[in-house]
Amino acid sequence: MSQNKIKILFFIGSLKSGGKERRLVELLTYLSETKKYQLYLLTKKNGGFFEKIFDLDVEWITLSPIKVKYNNFIEFYKVARKISPDIIHTWGSMQTFTVLPYILINKKVKLVNSQITSAPPKIDFGGKIINKISFHISNVNLANSHAGIEVFNPPLKKSKVIYNGLNFARFEDLIDPILIKKEFGIDKSKVVIMVASFSMNKDYERFFKVGIALQELRDDVLFFGVGYYDVGDAKYYERCLDLCKIHKNLRVIPGTSKVESLVNVCDIGVLFSPNGEGTSNSILEYMALGKPVIANDAGGTKEIVKNGENGYLINNESPEQIAEKINGLLNNKAIMDLMGENSKERIRQDFSLSRMGREFEKVYFEILKS
Repeated sequence: MSQNKIKILFFIGSLKSGGKERRLVELLTYLSETKKYQLYLLTKKNGGFFEKIFDLDVEWITLSPIKVKYNNFIEFYKVARKISPDIIHTWGSMQTFTVLPYILINKKVKLVNSQITSAPPKIDFGGKIINKISFHISNVNLANSHAGIEVFNPPLKKSKVIYNGLNFARFEDLIDPILIKKEFGIDKSKVVIMVASFSMNKDYERFFKVGIALQELRDDVLFFGVGYYDVGDAKYYERCLDLCKIHKNLRVIPGTSKVESLVNVCDIGVLFSPNGEGTSNSILEYMALGKPVIANDAGGTKEIVKNGENGYLINNESPEQIAEKINGLLNNKAIMDLMGENSKERIRQDFSLSRMGREFEKVYFEILKS
């Protein structure tokens, strides 16, 4: 360990828009402010959607975009040897696997594995083998939901759940709602929003079908689908875009840096994830802004959304059935307000950035002592 500050090397695929990436940036924000650590961030791709990283005391290093994957092992080894970290903290299954040769040779370096950020229905055989090796060699395996622990099944004696934490400062001094409504063309009195990424892991098509069904009940509601997409998901994005061209109450926003201010002017937050979530940052952000949530009754979502208390958990309901639930909420302001306040209180109690940061710090100190 370095004499002055603990050196931590964080390794993630990229800083594209996503829950895992948001969580890491939040953690780096917390750790940077403590002044206890020398922080390094290693990504495979340059660029990203989190400009906050440039304000932090973090050295950002990028690997070359090498196509031959075994070269990544060599390049990582060279970077890590130069930094000589006390802790390597990985944020993805491939990143963890890439680190293993360095850890096996440099046994004093501790490995914190935060690859468990989802709770999919199943994991393929190859993934299970790689995970088993990675979990065994890691000093500690962290998940952001108990559902993730159950699905991935790491060794329980060296595994722990740390829920996501939100930096509440992000929800202060938001843009004036009148200006936001003008910028995004909100010309109806009610708005339902889904913030995610346009990929097959997020069911935007179901979301928009609910919007089409609700149009049969009332004409004062806009459905906003907000999210970035990778090149490989362009066709899925185009399908959603085509749907919105036909139905004027549906809108697609291909990502925005003003997501907090946009959610703030909406009435209900939705997230449909057919492959399961760990702890969704989108849902936490809806809740922090006092919105009722409608989401799948699966994975880690049911650990934060309580059916009938701060939203509704859905299973195989039809778009028409979900539209009826939304219509019922929009027609009952008292229930909406109560669910929104329950959401806020849940976030204040269990999902603060300081709580998450302290729990990560406790893990770091414990493995360094061991």
